[in-house]
Amino acid sequence: MELAPRPKSRDAIKAWNRKKIIDATIDVLSRHGITGTTVAKVVEVADVSTGLINAHFRTMTTLLDEVLTQMADEYQQHWREYLKNASQHPDAQLRALVLADFDPQVLNLKTMGVWFAFRAMARSRPQYIELVGTREKEQMEKMKTLLRQLNKESGSTHDPQLVAKGLTAMLDGIWTDYYLYPDNFDRDINRNCVFMFLDGLYPGRFALPDAIDAQ
Repeated sequence: MELAPRPKSRDAIKAWNRKKIIDATIDVLSRHGITGTTVAKVVEVADVSTGLINAHFRTMTTLLDEVLTQMADEYQQHWREYLKNASQHPDAQLRALVLADFDPQVLNLKTMGVWFAFRAMARSRPQYIELVGTREKEQMEKMKTLLRQLNKESGSTHDPQLVAKGLTAMLDGIWTDYYLYPDNFDRDINRNCVFMFLDGLYPGRFALPDAIDAQ
C-alpha cells in the first residue's frame, strides 16, 4: 500500500489517516472478501488504532460504503481521462473507452477482487448496485452517443443500445474471466476480441492495436 508522507497540518493529517484506512481496507477486501474483512485486519494493515478507525468511520458498513464510493469515483475519473487524451473522432473515443478497461491500473487482481466482493453483496445491499453494476449511466450514454455518431459517419443502422449492451457484456465477461482465471488470461487476445467485434460492425475503423502491457 503506497501512501504519501504524513503531512503536518491537523486537517491534512485527518485526510491522510482517512485515506490510509480506506486503502488498507481495499487491501484486506481484495484478499479476504467482505465477510472476511474485519476491523482487526484493517487495523493490522493500516497500522492504526481501532479508535482512529471508529473516529473516522462509525461502523464497518460506513467504511465499506466509503471504499466503494472512492473506487467508483476513481474508475469514472480513469475512463474520462482516457477520453480526454484520445482524438475526438467517435471511433477513437470508443477505442479509448475499451482500452481504459484493459489498463492494468483497473484490470488487476486487487481491484477485481474488491469489485467482485462488492458485487456479491449487491442483492443484500441494493444501494451497491448503482456503483458496481454493468457500467454507470454516464458511461453507457457516452457509448450510445459515440455509436450514433459512428452510424452517421459510416451509413450504418446498428441500434446503439444493442451494440452498447453487447460491448458492455463482453467487457464485463472479460473482467470476470480475468478474476476467475488470472494465470491463463491474455490481455491482448481479450482486448482484440472486443475490437474484432466492433470492426465487424464498423469495418476498417477498429484495426487491432499494438500489444499492451500485461500485469
